[in-house]
Amino acid sequence: MKKKISGIVGTILVLVVAAFQLFNQTGDSKNNETATNSQAPSGQISNSNKESGSIPSLGELSKSSVAAQVADVNLDNPPRFEKIAVDNIRSVDGDTFVFYSENKEYRLRLLMVDTPESVKKDMPVQPYGKEASNFTKAALAKGDVSLAFDEGDVKDKYDRYLAYVFVGDDLLQNELIAEGLGVVRYLNPGNDTYQSDLETVQEQAEQSKKGAWSKSGYIKETKRYAYFDYE
Repeated sequence: MKKKISGIVGTILVLVVAAFQLFNQTGDSKNNETATNSQAPSGQISNSNKESGSIPSLGELSKSSVAAQVADVNLDNPPRFEKIAVDNIRSVDGDTFVFYSENKEYRLRLLMVDTPESVKKDMPVQPYGKEASNFTKAALAKGDVSLAFDEGDVKDKYDRYLAYVFVGDDLLQNELIAEGLGVVRYLNPGNDTYQSDLETVQEQAEQSKKGAWSKSGYIKETKRYAYFDYE
C-alpha cells in the first residue's frame, strides 16, 4: 500500500514539474514576441511620434548630422525627419532642382515654399524670378546639401519629391523667404510640421520689405498662404 501511494505521489510531482516548465517556456515566447513587435522598422518614424514629442524642432533638425546617403535610401518610403545627403545636383529654378543617384534622375520641389516663375512654359520671367533662381543655384553650389522628409506624401501630383532642403545647417526654404524671394505656400496636412517657423521668417521679410515684398501689390495674402500676383 505504501509503495502504491509513493508511486502516485511521484507521478504527481513529475506532472507538476512538467507543467511548470511548459508555463515558463510559453511566457518567455510571448515576451520575446512582444519585444520584437514593439521595435519600429529601421529608419522609419512611428505615426505616434508627433504625439510623443519625438519629432525634432526645426533647430534640432537643422543642426543634426546626416543620417544616410541618398543611394542607400528607399525614396518611395524614406526615413522622416532625418537628413539624407545628395551631391549630384542640377538647379532648375528657385524652388525646384534635380538630383541624380545610381544613374537615375529625381526632381525635387522645395516643401512649403513658392518662388516667382522663371522657366515656366509660355510664361515670361516674373519679377524676382531670376533672383530666386540664381539664389538657389548659388546655395546648392556650396555643397553639403541634404534633404529631410516630413510625415506626409513624399511626392506631389507632378511626381516631384517634396522635402526640406538644407545647405549645411541652413534651411534653404528659410533663406529664400528671408530674402523676400519666396513665400509660404502649398500647405498640406502631414507636410506642414514647420509651417509656423517659415511664417515667422516671412513676417520679418514682409515688415522689412525684402525682395518681392518691396513691389507694391505683387504678393497677395490669404488666411492660409501667400502668392505672387502675376500680371
